[in-house]
Amino acid sequence: MIPFVVGTREDVVGFALAAVGGVICSTVDDVEHAFGNLREDQIVILSAAAAALVADRITEWEKSGRGPLFVVLPAR
Repeated sequence: MIPFVVGTREDVVGFALAAVGGVICSTVDDVEHAFGNLREDQIVILSAAAAALVADRITEWEKSGRGPLFVVLPAR
């Protein structure tokens, strides 16, 4: 599985140090745009803030059993 970070600048930069790609997102549109490029074989690491913006969409994917694996980082 391929990891990918969607979240705050700090989260994306921190994971970049471990060679994990990502996208800095601060709005629902940013997160939705990042989700447009996801594949089913990815692990999506979300900041708590980004996950809160699209909680309904994540729940839909999880219920369907399709899509990437989502991991939400704890809030600071």
